[in-house]
Amino acid sequence: MKIGIKIKLTLFLSGLFFVTAFLLGVIMIEHQRTSLEAQMRSLAGTITDEFAGYSNIPLLQKDTLAMELLVKDVLKYPGIRDAYILDDNFIAMAHKGRRGNDPVVYIDKKIIQEAIDSQGPPPWVIGRGRPGLTFVAPITFQGTTVGYAAVSFSKEYIRKTVHAAIKDLAAIAAIGMLAATLLSIFLASGLLRPVFRLLKGTQEISLGNLDYRIPEIRKDELGDLVKSFNRMASELKKKELLKGVFNRYVSPVVADEILKDPGKIALGGERRVITVFFADIRGFTAFSGGLQPEETVEFLNRHFSRVTEAIFCFGGTIDKFIGDAVMGVFGSPIRSDAHLEQAVKAAMAVKKATEKINALRAERNLAPVNIGIGLDSGTVIVGNMGSNLRMDYTAVGEAVNMASRLTGMARAGEILVTEAVYGAIGENVVARRMPDARIKGIDAETSLYDITGLRGRWQEDVEKALAAIYGQENEEVAL
Repeated sequence: MKIGIKIKLTLFLSGLFFVTAFLLGVIMIEHQRTSLEAQMRSLAGTITDEFAGYSNIPLLQKDTLAMELLVKDVLKYPGIRDAYILDDNFIAMAHKGRRGNDPVVYIDKKIIQEAIDSQGPPPWVIGRGRPGLTFVAPITFQGTTVGYAAVSFSKEYIRKTVHAAIKDLAAIAAIGMLAATLLSIFLASGLLRPVFRLLKGTQEISLGNLDYRIPEIRKDELGDLVKSFNRMASELKKKELLKGVFNRYVSPVVADEILKDPGKIALGGERRVITVFFADIRGFTAFSGGLQPEETVEFLNRHFSRVTEAIFCFGGTIDKFIGDAVMGVFGSPIRSDAHLEQAVKAAMAVKKATEKINALRAERNLAPVNIGIGLDSGTVIVGNMGSNLRMDYTAVGEAVNMASRLTGMARAGEILVTEAVYGAIGENVVARRMPDARIKGIDAETSLYDITGLRGRWQEDVEKALAAIYGQENEEVAL
């Protein structure tokens, strides 16, 4: 017979509440017992001390009537079975049953003496295994012990008190169990309703119904779980659309662009004005000569990560990694009128981050990382290029070639641009004129500029980006 989860949960919650109530009851009973004993010990100490304090003169005077009156007064307290006034030979001079010249009662001197020796300050407890607990305190006169006062408390009184407490707790527990059962049914129904909806949702998703959504009603953690399920269903639908092109596109930005218009996965391209960014490590072959292959890969991964973060931070995308070089584009696939500004800021962020890393490397006597950067802006063809089996979203054109060649000419720490690019951004940058150079494919010599710094808002944007991207970077990771 299959037992539903609702019944299981109800039984589980009921059992949990029952066990909790039972344990609490046991703890409360033990606490009550301990508390009563502590109260009785405290009360006994007070009563016994007062009893002893009032008994010294009658004991010295052997005033039997006065001592019997003192005993009667003590017996008025609830739970007290008997009271004794003992002389220094532990002979009972007065107690509940003594009348006039009745025979004397001897209290076991050895038991009292052992209690005195082992228990420290009075009152001392004797008779733990008997029907009552007896507390003994010395009767003194002018600093000299002349006898002892003993008060015997009934264990039956304690038992009845505890039994009454148990009855009260049992009644409370019964009421609690009834309430717990009703509460368990209510909680089980409320908790499992969204679970059943989630079960229905997973069944629909498994059948391929990626449009199925669960109503988002609750405002608690289960409501968050329902929202997460709905988001998961949406993402699964996106992933199904991307499944056929995932291996062809690396950049998340490119994937999102294609997701908006799946028809773009066909071969072909379009003309667009963009800025192309290249960053290349100078002398990497010599630099990596002393590294193990695993160390080389780890270093390149960290380096590519820093460059990628800077490019992404300013709205660019990674076109490709070529050896130790990185190619990024700004203004494609997402159009942007500020593509040149974004590329210059990203280049400066890479330069500043590299300077920071080189400072750390210098402290450890490590060789610096020398990076040359080249930028160019112009009309290129952007789109999917390759074959029907394998294609790549990239840019092709003179601006790509120029940026690549400028990077090859750039020395460590230089950001090289053409005069045309410098003219478009000159008021926002600090640059130095470089010697004219002859570039492959161009007949005349080309005027070049090295961007050494930024001005105003551009500089502020780079500083904020550096703080956000590299501010928390661990030194070991940075190296």
